[in-house]
Amino acid sequence: MRMPLKSRNAGRHLWDRMTVNFLLIPAIMGLGGMLLAGLMFWLDGQVPNEVLNTSHFIVSGSVGELRGYLFAMATTVLTTAGVVFTLLTLPLSTVAAQYGSRLLRIFLGDHTTQLILGMFVATFVYCVTGAMIIPPVQIVPEGPQITMTVGLYLIVASFAALILLIQHISIMLQAPNIAAGAGGDLLDVVRKTNLLEGQDGENKHQTGADTLESLTEAEAHPVHAGKPGYIQYVDLDYLRPLVRKKDIIIRLVHKPGDFVGNGVVIALIWPANRVDNELDREIRNTFHLGNQRTPPQDLEYAVNQLTEMAVRAMSPAINDPFTAMTCLDYIGNGLSLFVRQGPISSYICDRDGQLRIVFDPVTFDELLSAAFDMLRHASCHNARVLLHMLATIDIISQETKMPDARQSLLHHVTLIQLESQEGSLIEDDRESIYRSCEALQLKLK
Repeated sequence: MRMPLKSRNAGRHLWDRMTVNFLLIPAIMGLGGMLLAGLMFWLDGQVPNEVLNTSHFIVSGSVGELRGYLFAMATTVLTTAGVVFTLLTLPLSTVAAQYGSRLLRIFLGDHTTQLILGMFVATFVYCVTGAMIIPPVQIVPEGPQITMTVGLYLIVASFAALILLIQHISIMLQAPNIAAGAGGDLLDVVRKTNLLEGQDGENKHQTGADTLESLTEAEAHPVHAGKPGYIQYVDLDYLRPLVRKKDIIIRLVHKPGDFVGNGVVIALIWPANRVDNELDREIRNTFHLGNQRTPPQDLEYAVNQLTEMAVRAMSPAINDPFTAMTCLDYIGNGLSLFVRQGPISSYICDRDGQLRIVFDPVTFDELLSAAFDMLRHASCHNARVLLHMLATIDIISQETKMPDARQSLLHHVTLIQLESQEGSLIEDDRESIYRSCEALQLKLK
C-alpha cells in the first residue's frame, strides 16, 4: 500500500529537518539510555551481589546509597551539559557571522557533534531512570550494583566525549573543513540530478518537444500554490506513476529553489477535463514549500553556499583570499561532475515513450553565473583569486567538449578579464591575468 502523499511529503520534510539539527540523535540516544537502565536493573536481579563484591570494577553500596549516587551523577551531567551548550553556541555564532547563516546547516548536520550531545543526554536519562526504578529496600534489599557501575562508566565516557567535542569544534571551525562540507552537499545534489531523467524508461527529446508544441497554455488546467515560499523539493517519485495512471501531461512551471507567491501557478496539466479537485490537490502537494532554500534538489543553492562563503571571505572586514580559493576548488569539482554527466533533458516519458512530465532543469549557464558573478566582482582587486578562478574554469573545461558549455566558459573568461581592468591591480598583475585569459580563450575555442 502506498503511503498517503501528505504523509510522505511531511515525512521527507521532517526527516530533512531532523538530520540538520541537534534533536534527532540525542533523542534516540536518550531513549536508548532509558532502555539500558531497565536492562541493567534486570541484570542486577539475575546476578547476586556476592558474586560482584570481589570485583574492583563494580561499585557496591546499599540501596539508598546507590540511588543517591545516581541522582548526584545526573546532577553532575546536567551541570556539565551547560558547558557543552556554551561550546556549541560559539561556533554557531562564528559560522553565522563569518561564513553566513546558510552554512549553519552544515554544522547542525555534523554527526560527531550530534553523537556527543546524545552521549550527555543518554547518560543523564540513564542515571535518572536508574535511580527512579530502584525499589525501596523493603522490596529489594540488595543495591543494584551493575546499574550504578554502568552509570559511572557512562559519566567517564561523557567527559571523554567533552574533550573530543572541544577538539572536533576546533577542527570543524577551520574554513577548509566548512568548505569541504558545502562541497560535499554540492556533489550529492549533482549526483541526484540524473534521477530527473526518469527511472521508468527512455527520455525521448524529440517526442517530448513535438508533443509539447501541440499543447497550449490556454487549454491547460493551472495548479496554484497554496502558500508563499521557496520550492524545496518536488516529489517526482509520487508524480511519475500518478500522471501515468491518470493519463495526463504535466508541466512544472517552477523548479526547486524558486520563490512562489500565494496563488501563483506552479504547474499546468493537459487535458484539463481529466483534472478534478482531488487530483489538483495531489499535484499541489507534490511541491513542498518552505521559508528557505535547501540543497536536496536545489543545485544552484548548493553552489550558492560555497559562493556566499567565498564572497564573505573577500569582504574588506575579513580579507581571506585563501578561503575564497578553497571554495573555488570545490565549486570546480562539483561543476566538473555536472558537465561530465551531460545535459538534463526537459522531458520525462513513461516506458511506452509517452510524454508525461515537462520541467525546466537547472542549466550550466545558471550554475556558472551563481559560481562566478558575485565572486568575480568581489575579487576584482585580488589577482590571485581571479587567476584561481581562471584555473577553475580550465579544470571544468577539461570535462566537456560540448560547444555550448565551452562557449559559456569562454564568456566568463572574458568577464574576468574585463573585471581585472576595473580593479585596483598593478600592471604586472593585469598582464598576468591577461596572458592567462588569452591562453584559456585559445583553448576553449
